[in-house]
Amino acid sequence: MAETFYTKAQLELREKYRALVKEHITPRVKEIDDNDRIPKDLVDKLAKAPFHLPALSVPKKYGGQEIGKVDVCIIAEEIGYGCPAIIPFLEIAQLYTYVLKLGGTEDQKKTFLGRIASGEVGCYALTDESSGSDPASMKSTATKTADGFVLNGKKRLISYADFSDIFALFANEEPGSGGKGVSAFMVDKDTPGLKLDKHDLLCGLKGHRAYDLKLDNLKVSADRRVGEKGDGLKLALRVLSNTRISLSFGHIGLARAALEVAVKFAQERVIGGTPISKHQGIAFPLAELASEIDAGRLMAYRAAVLSEREVDHRKETSMAKMLCGRVMIRAVEQLNYVLGGYGSDTEWPAERYLRDAFAWIAAQGTPEIHRVIVAREILGKKS
Repeated sequence: MAETFYTKAQLELREKYRALVKEHITPRVKEIDDNDRIPKDLVDKLAKAPFHLPALSVPKKYGGQEIGKVDVCIIAEEIGYGCPAIIPFLEIAQLYTYVLKLGGTEDQKKTFLGRIASGEVGCYALTDESSGSDPASMKSTATKTADGFVLNGKKRLISYADFSDIFALFANEEPGSGGKGVSAFMVDKDTPGLKLDKHDLLCGLKGHRAYDLKLDNLKVSADRRVGEKGDGLKLALRVLSNTRISLSFGHIGLARAALEVAVKFAQERVIGGTPISKHQGIAFPLAELASEIDAGRLMAYRAAVLSEREVDHRKETSMAKMLCGRVMIRAVEQLNYVLGGYGSDTEWPAERYLRDAFAWIAAQGTPEIHRVIVAREILGKKS
């Protein structure tokens, strides 16, 4: 299907990353899942040329690759197909990069995007311990001092915080103001007061290492704030409106992987002398699922094109995230139905896909949050 709207260069990019997944990622998925860790040599391969995932969206003037949004999405689908646990490595790089691209000064972009282009890893720390889907009620504080700020609070589910070099970290300069005081700060990993508090053990996305962070009198100089006081919430939402598109493609990647396993099993599994794929009870749900996967990809592609054209795409992005997430969940459930008793056999990927999908569905906004966004856009914010 993608052959109808991807360019020749984009199809070549897809093949490049399919080869990466087949050769270097798929053979190690079980190792990653069992050990809950992506091997360092694989991280290094992904972080450095010719793939250099953290710098995909960094402008060339700062040393990055500066590829288009559609290109990033193509890569996300292939990685989501091979190992969803690696997708956050791509996504946090996008989140971090967009904080600076959309809100940073020229000096900040040159410094912090340049560091990513040189091989460092950036991190995105928005989610507060208590606020979750409501970042406006963030309780992590940023107190103004004579020469900067002192940050205190706790962050939750911060992806790859254990090996990130720089953090785009959000804290509230005016708690209780309804988000009017939320600001973004660039913080180095070794800054005193920035502590890994707890490794969050997830049922799925094993290898995607999420951590709670503790901000304990963390001192940040004034030039590390991105934008003005209170710009952080609006900036965070603009960032998410861009990165949710590639995440949607990642969901489609996992859905595609689940469909392929289901189709192969259905064709090869013979009951009563007939492959089960010949039964409409098996074939029809798979036909619907294949159609939904293509529909989800097309919807996410529309959002990616709008992003490249710098057209407002908040509604279209949430529509894509909502649909692609639903398709992903449906795909992994259908795979388990088709496999029957084999679904829970760890020699098959079905149970891992199920764990990965349910651990992933709430990333960058739960389905309910995206329904709220779409409803507000089509009905107006006033009821």
